[in-house]
Amino acid sequence: MNLGLYSVVKNLIKYLYLKFVFYKIEKNGWENIPDNKPIIFAVTHPLMYVDAVVLGCSFNRPLHFITKSTVFNTKFKRWLFGKMNMIPVVRKQDGPKGGKFSNKDMFINCIKTLEQNNCILIFSEGTSIWERKLRELKTGTARIALEAENENDFNLGVHIVPVALNYTYVTSYFPSVSIDVAPAIEVNQHKEQFKENPSLVAKEITTTIRERILERYFTIEDSSHEDLIKDAVVMYNETPKEGWSRKNSLKKYFDRLIAAEHIIQNTKDQSTLNALKENIINYNHQLKKRKIQDFSLWKTRVSWTAPITLLLRMVLHLVVLPIQASSWLFNYFPYKFSKFLAQKTSKEVEVWGANLIVFLAFFFSITYVITIGVIHYFYPLSWWVRIVLLVLFPFFTYVSFFMHETQKKLFSDVRLAYLSYNKKNEFNSIATLRERIISNINTIIDATEDEEKV
Repeated sequence: MNLGLYSVVKNLIKYLYLKFVFYKIEKNGWENIPDNKPIIFAVTHPLMYVDAVVLGCSFNRPLHFITKSTVFNTKFKRWLFGKMNMIPVVRKQDGPKGGKFSNKDMFINCIKTLEQNNCILIFSEGTSIWERKLRELKTGTARIALEAENENDFNLGVHIVPVALNYTYVTSYFPSVSIDVAPAIEVNQHKEQFKENPSLVAKEITTTIRERILERYFTIEDSSHEDLIKDAVVMYNETPKEGWSRKNSLKKYFDRLIAAEHIIQNTKDQSTLNALKENIINYNHQLKKRKIQDFSLWKTRVSWTAPITLLLRMVLHLVVLPIQASSWLFNYFPYKFSKFLAQKTSKEVEVWGANLIVFLAFFFSITYVITIGVIHYFYPLSWWVRIVLLVLFPFFTYVSFFMHETQKKLFSDVRLAYLSYNKKNEFNSIATLRERIISNINTIIDATEDEEKV
């Protein structure tokens, strides 16, 4: 195994890069990963190479990555990617047009890797597309596992572990991702089936992989419903959106989204569903018009009804405003420039979204170094002060983000307080509309539960 370069790169990315560009990486279901067994991780693939980076740095054991053969197009890349535990595979779309191609070498490499009690990561969908859907899974994952077991008389102990990657978003700063691991599939349990019909058992295992991923993967049939589902879930549960606090459970959030999508797909009460959609659109329009956010109307949030508390928050904001403003300007330009360049690389979200994550780390780092250089030019700094500043700057970036979010919350509460005291009719109209939405949701939930009981 080539673990020297792999380990160095993994630790650099894990402790420097991912800590900076991701707000939160949440690991769920880790107890489903077998100890000291050869494993094939069958993983969803929404965000290009970022998926491999996130997973490679999250699992303690080294991973071997099944990678499309087209990236091994130079001698240097073949050397480098080999050192990074990458195994080339010829995809159907990359093979010779109208000609035959073979992945015999890939199967041989995978079998040897599993025989050495190592772990392989496969993106079973084959391609990466940013959409809330699980595409058709290729049978290659099951076939590799079955062939490895067959070569070893089904005594190797290979496990297939399905994994769902749920990202919050990929088009802005500090995304979060929930890595949800499903119960493993013991391949040697299919020995007799393999002897009878290898092709059929590969399809059955692939179906099981799909079912276990779907239990944990937020998929949505109609993409136009995504915002509706997210808004309804946050409003109904009155819990912060996924990016507001590290204490919030991403798994709980995505489980609620999955449940909401299930209800929408199974309800027969289309009139109430249409009313819900119309009310949410109208409600969001009213909030946007008045620059108010939904959390200001939560029952659990009473700050806008307490004038003294609201006044103290405003005074505190004025005190830190100069710091907040300068910090925001300092971080605004590298973010905007990173996003501008990322969007120039491709029109596909999965491509430019992945590139944005890379560019953010690069250009923020460049900004920090240039800033320290400018300071040092005018006010010479010792080497240890420069290192301290380089460490503190990312922290200031996070602080700037949180202060900006706090500012938006304060302004929203102030505007709502103004409505509640000076324009009560408008306030009551918004509050009533929100209550109507909650009533719509309750009606749909009750109807769906009654239908399922029948």
